[in-house]
Amino acid sequence: MPRIRWSRACPLVMAMAVACAASAQEATPTDVEDRFRRLERIVAEQAEQIRRLSEENRELAGRGKADPPGAGSTTLPAIVEDDDQPEADQTSPVTDPAPAVEDALASPSQGDDTSWTAERGVFSSLMDAGDDTIPEDDIAWSSRRFIVGAYDNGYVLVAPSDQQRTPFSLKLNITTQVRYTGFARSVESWTDASGQVLPVRNRSYFTLNRNWFSFTGFAFSPHLRFNATVFSTSATNQTLAFGWAGYEFSKAFILNGGYYKVPGTREWIESGRYPLGVDRTMANTFFRPGISPGAWAQGEPIRDVYYYAGIFNDLSSASPSASRTNTNMTYAATAWWEPLGSFGPGYSDEEYHETPVARLGAGVVYNRSIREPSLEQGQSNPENTIIRLTDGTPLYQANALAPGVTVEAAHVLLASYDISLKYRGMSLSAEAYTRWLTDLKASGRAPRGTLDDMADVGGLVQGSYALVPKRFELFARTSGVFGRHGDGSEYGGGVNWFFLGNRNVRATFEAKRINHSPANNLLYGYFAGQSGTLFQLQLLTDF
Repeated sequence: MPRIRWSRACPLVMAMAVACAASAQEATPTDVEDRFRRLERIVAEQAEQIRRLSEENRELAGRGKADPPGAGSTTLPAIVEDDDQPEADQTSPVTDPAPAVEDALASPSQGDDTSWTAERGVFSSLMDAGDDTIPEDDIAWSSRRFIVGAYDNGYVLVAPSDQQRTPFSLKLNITTQVRYTGFARSVESWTDASGQVLPVRNRSYFTLNRNWFSFTGFAFSPHLRFNATVFSTSATNQTLAFGWAGYEFSKAFILNGGYYKVPGTREWIESGRYPLGVDRTMANTFFRPGISPGAWAQGEPIRDVYYYAGIFNDLSSASPSASRTNTNMTYAATAWWEPLGSFGPGYSDEEYHETPVARLGAGVVYNRSIREPSLEQGQSNPENTIIRLTDGTPLYQANALAPGVTVEAAHVLLASYDISLKYRGMSLSAEAYTRWLTDLKASGRAPRGTLDDMADVGGLVQGSYALVPKRFELFARTSGVFGRHGDGSEYGGGVNWFFLGNRNVRATFEAKRINHSPANNLLYGYFAGQSGTLFQLQLLTDF
């Protein structure tokens, strides 16, 4: 703050003191009267000077608010928040932290979130976890080393005003899905490939379907980033932890390691917060990989071209890492191009693009799969899936291909291709899948042709239109799976209501007809072999 200039009033105060002392001495009445008149003049002059000084101080204070410390080159004492700070730093020039923060916030082409990770930058708004740890520049930082207790696309627990001087940050995001699921069957049972007759049940239940507590930030260097997420669901009564740590060598190459998504299909890589409907489609759930420990690289080597590629334990981490019997690894990669600028997160055009935007991508996954001791371990993480035939029968289930034959190993190759468009509240997207199961190995005597290579195909198409831009949206979608052991399909639609005109609070209702589901995942509401009508109502909050 500006220094208050009271020093000019000091001589006047001294004069008053002298005058008062003099008046106390013996003097004639005339002398006393003269001295009182002089004292009155001195007091009046002092009052006028104090008035002028007060006006000047108010003016200086107003300038100080308009031009905060660091806006110019003025040298002012810096705020020191730790006792160990060297004395020399206490009078160092205060520089404006805003440019450093603006640089940290800068991103190649993204929408709501910041920096290079999951919601922005080289992830092109596709990943779940981001680095929104540096708040926007409308937060008053003054010259403090850290910002504490702010909100900016998440709860800012701590963020640096200058990430080079104090490179530590931490942000908390909380996402919650409360869902009702109802299913009205159209058949009472189905027969899987092994000949088992299994019941199809009507269903009606509420779930806290997903609840994420995600901590993101960086430490010791703005390039050394981390994510730690606790995920729970009442659908399976499980609580799991996953996350990663990574280092940004350049915009084109960022290296990470941890427990995270295996890339493979676009709808899978897209955040679980942003599907067009209540959850991902049946075809994607059937073909996609899952979550597994691994190491991966990502980046933006060319403007608006992004990649995410890595080596992982399994397609879906079917067993705990230390007890897995398979020594083969999974190799996965995806790449996409946003030729018309930032596509933004999700499939809905919640940003209401005034000009068209597009995204084109492809992915590939390869794994030399081996049968794990327990098929149920494929569901140890509720997001994961297991390899199934196109009628819903698990590939490694005994007698799946023929009586007395159990598949023990197979080469799995998955390829996907996708395209998406957004424009003025409208969206259209499609994705195609092809999966090859080759070089099958089995125990038991397999009839001729039983272990022949298999090629299964599928895809999805979905579109939406905002009746009220950024508020109320209609959507429709369909997906299908086709292969040697049968076909499955779904079609339906619903509404999205964005309460606040953004993605943070959304209510979704969806109804769809399912015919012979080959997919099975409790979180999504798909059960293998079911046919009937699925109704889902969900409230999503994302803070």
